[in-house]
Amino acid sequence: MWLLLFFLFIIAITFFVMVNSSENFKLSGKFKHIQKNKFQHEIMNGAPYQGAFIEIIGPKLGDSVEIVVTAFLVRDFSNKDNKCRVMVLVNDLRLGYLSEEDAVKFTKLLKLNNLSKDSGINVQALIYGDWSKEGVHENFKINLNISKDLSDSEIE
Repeated sequence: MWLLLFFLFIIAITFFVMVNSSENFKLSGKFKHIQKNKFQHEIMNGAPYQGAFIEIIGPKLGDSVEIVVTAFLVRDFSNKDNKCRVMVLVNDLRLGYLSEEDAVKFTKLLKLNNLSKDSGINVQALIYGDWSKEGVHENFKINLNISKDLSDSEIE
């Protein structure tokens, strides 16, 4: 009997966590891949997010890492100073932001596709980098599988 109650409790918690994990964001489309596995749009300044990178990558299994993931681009409405910031999320973890110029282009792409400003877009991404060596911090980065100039990209 206790085992049954325990399983029901675990299922209920799992359901509530899954339902509430991305409640602020809604998926509205995805970027067309420019070419398979051509990750040319680099997200700069990943240094503050190294902990999130490590959480996604998992334990150290080699000297370097290359992993393909699905990233979620969505505007960051919690930033009071800059309303046009676009977060790069993987598994609900922030790995960086689009540049200011790309954030403006992202907003224009949403408008061109008749999507609301709170829409999010999926895109394939490559997480890569090296583990720390003797006091040097991890150096993980993320590149998106969209063109370098975001205005040349299309939403499906």
